[in-house]
Amino acid sequence: MFTARKLTGLIAAALMTAAGAATAGDLLYRPLIPAFGGNPDNFGYLLNTAQIQNTHLPPSNGGGGGGAPDINFPPIVIDLGGIGGGVTPPVTPAAPAAASATPLPGTTISN
Repeated sequence: MFTARKLTGLIAAALMTAAGAATAGDLLYRPLIPAFGGNPDNFGYLLNTAQIQNTHLPPSNGGGGGGAPDINFPPIVIDLGGIGGGVTPPVTPAAPAAASATPLPGTTISN
């Protein structure tokens, strides 16, 4: 009368129907916030939790900028360990040399 395939299908349908009825239950609403009928003792806890999560800073001195920013930065000094020449001392000019008695090749000296 019932084949194995039909019997397996009926058993599966019965199990799904029974499992759905077993998970149903009564829902009960309990307000937490005292303003909506919750326990008044929760007020302090809820307020402290909200203050901890608050990321907004309070305004200070009217919230204005307070003037122009300071843009005087210190000088940047980088020590390269002698690479790149660095700072060289100034060259002081020497006294002019006396005229050489030996002319350069291909030139003549005239007075």
